[in-house]
Amino acid sequence: MGSCVRLLLAVVVISLTWVTALVPVAAESPARPPNPSKSQTPTTEPLQVRLTRTEGTDLDNVIYFALLKLALEKSQRPFEIKITEVPTSTPAIRMITNPELINVVWMGTAQKFEEQLWPVRIPLLRGLVGYKVLLIRKDMQPQFDRIKTVQDLASLKALVGLSWVDTDIFTHHKLPYVTGEYSSLMPMLTSARGDYYPRSIFEFNQELDPEKYPAITLESSLLLHYPLAIYFFVAPGNQALHEALQEGLERALADSSYNQLLASHPVTRDVFQTLQLRNRRLLTLEHPFLTDETRAVLAKYDLNPQNISTINDLGTSHHAH
Repeated sequence: MGSCVRLLLAVVVISLTWVTALVPVAAESPARPPNPSKSQTPTTEPLQVRLTRTEGTDLDNVIYFALLKLALEKSQRPFEIKITEVPTSTPAIRMITNPELINVVWMGTAQKFEEQLWPVRIPLLRGLVGYKVLLIRKDMQPQFDRIKTVQDLASLKALVGLSWVDTDIFTHHKLPYVTGEYSSLMPMLTSARGDYYPRSIFEFNQELDPEKYPAITLESSLLLHYPLAIYFFVAPGNQALHEALQEGLERALADSSYNQLLASHPVTRDVFQTLQLRNRRLLTLEHPFLTDETRAVLAKYDLNPQNISTINDLGTSHHAH
């Protein structure tokens, strides 16, 4: 029996993917006043950062993973990232029930997530994730050329991930959609389970793969917009990780390394040249379910990508209001 247990433990250990990065602690990092309501974590201990990924997901091609690593590096704290492969993508539930498996995730915010988890209230990708382009089958472009209003879009069916906040918005506007696991959405589009797959202007390159999905292309005429923030969410009570991500993102925005990452990452570097946003018809959807805190955060950023030519035009910080 003992040998069986040891063998099982060995298999479990081997099945986990470890990515370790150690960053020297700055000698003169700015001091923060103590928060007596929460325990203080020694800054010399490496942060334990735990993620999950579904089979087939290449995190090196995901801009949010790159932003996570940048924030951790800029936090000036040593850290260790552990990634565990899981069969389905339900990170919010896992973080609540098993923070030892996953203690940080990026996802579109909703009131239930902000109540149950701990959001880092800096909207990722400069708050522009609410501006969507559409992935479609190549033979569908003529139908999208005829779409002039949100009501016209109701004749077509969207593909949306399970538990994504987008489903509430589409339901509110009576736009039909089909949900699926994130990893299954592109195959579902290929097999005509839906007509379009809306993706942020900074995200579409993560999915668009001419070799893997030769029938799928970027729709050329529309820009869909609904206010949306994607946050890093941290497991409740993990003050050290929350502070590190908050401070790291603030530093990256201030010293322009955030924009430099967007300008160099293969998923985001050419978006403004590729998408020709000024020439697209803008369709705007109301998002009535945002919390007041998130509305205030998005108002600080207040960027319209149709007025932006290059990533350098994003500036180094949010606008003051």
